[in-house]
Amino acid sequence: MDPLDSSLSRRRFLKATAGVGGLVAFGGIAAACSAPAASTPAGSSAVLPSAGGPSASVVASAVAAATGTFNWMTWSDHYYEEQLADISSGAQIKTSVSELADNSEGFTKVKEVGGQLDMISGDALWVPKYFEDGLIEAWDINELAVSKQLYSIAREFQIWTKPEGYLGYPFGWSPVQLYYNPKFVTTAPDSWEVLLDPKYKGHIVVENQPVEIVAYMAKLGGAVDPYNMTDAELATAKDLMTRLKPNLLKLTQQNTETISALVSEEAWIATGNLGAEERVKEAKGPEIKGFTPKEGTVGWMDAEMLVKGGKNNALLKPFLEVAEQANYIAENFIKYGRPLFNEEAYKLLVDKGHKDRADRFLYNKPETVLEMTLKGPGSSTQGAIAAFNEVFGA
Repeated sequence: MDPLDSSLSRRRFLKATAGVGGLVAFGGIAAACSAPAASTPAGSSAVLPSAGGPSASVVASAVAAATGTFNWMTWSDHYYEEQLADISSGAQIKTSVSELADNSEGFTKVKEVGGQLDMISGDALWVPKYFEDGLIEAWDINELAVSKQLYSIAREFQIWTKPEGYLGYPFGWSPVQLYYNPKFVTTAPDSWEVLLDPKYKGHIVVENQPVEIVAYMAKLGGAVDPYNMTDAELATAKDLMTRLKPNLLKLTQQNTETISALVSEEAWIATGNLGAEERVKEAKGPEIKGFTPKEGTVGWMDAEMLVKGGKNNALLKPFLEVAEQANYIAENFIKYGRPLFNEEAYKLLVDKGHKDRADRFLYNKPETVLEMTLKGPGSSTQGAIAAFNEVFGA
């Protein structure tokens, strides 16, 4: 059996025809919202035990506002099991989480089911696309007391600012890096080209994000803008992606799977976010090293968006008031590695002896996002997904 069969689903990708234009259904919301909460990553544990949860007054305020269950489509590193259990028992707000892999998939899902989802996570320039298509609500995030814990820059991103309000609650960010195991990759790579080297066949893992995979190959091929490519640039990216396919062990649905593959040494090379080397180390895996390819990379900054017409939207602001508290965000950083937008959580990390770790992964440098090529839909998005489907969907 092709090792990619378990990861490449025609349902997930052949039907994901892009975030701009004709979008095809993915199936019923009942099935989508039945996935269990993500478990704590292997080998990790709470390293901020004295941090505790949010204050009693914050929890009491959330309980007074609303209780119940809402539907949330998100990535597995936007929460952790103990956090959701705390909020369920304390604030009496429960979450029904469905897995999100690619931005175009999430956009398609909201287009399909509308208010059957209540909250959706999204990256960078995808966020205003949701708003332009009438799928999310703009609101004043300063309504939430917890927003004062954010770095000021996170409350002022121009791409998320509209006259009607802000488009989402800022969560985290990272450039995409390449990671490798020096035991097997003995010459330090510096380019996306390493993904095409046949001597690593069957030992490369890439997150299952069609638009981004095309963007990586576009960077390698010299495209000026990986989300707004010419036909010639897109053709080059497709040819490179064809060379990439036989080298892949698998396409992972979540970054937790990537970390596991690096820990087990099934994967020698993988894409990942800042902090992956620490996560692998804490899971008792091998030493890995990371780098930014010389051709450049893409980056993301994500937010939690309120779906327009969500049936349980009354629960979302009370949930965010609790879930985004510095105590939880600091622990999330330790578990998942990449920087987050909560400045109070950074101060808590410093107080608890994790300053070096936070600084190494740029937690205190949120302005870095202004220098990144941000993920988002563009003029070549439909073509990119079509190219991905032609290469991987056969």
